[in-house]
Amino acid sequence: MANWSGGILTAAGQALQAKVEAGTKLELTKIKLGDGAENISDVGGLTDLVSPQAVLGISSVTAKDKLCTVTGIILTSNVATGFYAREWGIFAKDGDRDILYMIAIDPNPDYVPSSDAALKVNATYAMNIAVSNAANIACTIDPSGLINAEMLAQAAGLVQRNTAYEQGDIRYDPQLFRHDWYLECETAGTTGSAILDLSNATLGSKVTDGTVVWIIKRIATQDEIYFELDDQGDIMPKLAQ
Repeated sequence: MANWSGGILTAAGQALQAKVEAGTKLELTKIKLGDGAENISDVGGLTDLVSPQAVLGISSVTAKDKLCTVTGIILTSNVATGFYAREWGIFAKDGDRDILYMIAIDPNPDYVPSSDAALKVNATYAMNIAVSNAANIACTIDPSGLINAEMLAQAAGLVQRNTAYEQGDIRYDPQLFRHDWYLECETAGTTGSAILDLSNATLGSKVTDGTVVWIIKRIATQDEIYFELDDQGDIMPKLAQ
């Protein structure tokens, strides 16, 4: 489970912060995630993450009670190689330079799967920055960091309500306690408005959802191996595709 340290200013970040407190506008530009294993004592001299793995566009900045919360969203459909998110940093403009302003580290990191993993997921990363004047914070909002609930659902493979599906479509339901169970569309149609009750579902169960009929045909493991029912109804292990 993630356990991020509080944000720590780098040496360049401290120098920029002094300018900000004197009236310079703080212009945040992007967020990076990495799997480097630096110590807190190493942060001061860093100009980049030790091992950057992903760049996140900033999706929002909100200010309340002298705290500015900076948020970015990562979709694993954009991750080439899976990694453990041990470090993440916020970058800012200092003159014509883009500097590593602040960094947080996690000794108990979560795994960010790659785009070819059986299950696509998303994660939101947010960091609080203490500010004396919220009006003195600017931000480069990257269109790639902007995402809505429908986009997240599509990318993660969630079953959506009142939506048409074709035979063979693979989805999972957000109400499932185990997201390694997959639903395959056996009969094309449009899903109903009510969330499915899959509390008693088992591998091979058929579920009517509006005019769609789903079959619970596949289960994925953490090792990215899945088991599915073949045409004879037997359980068959296969490599994830």
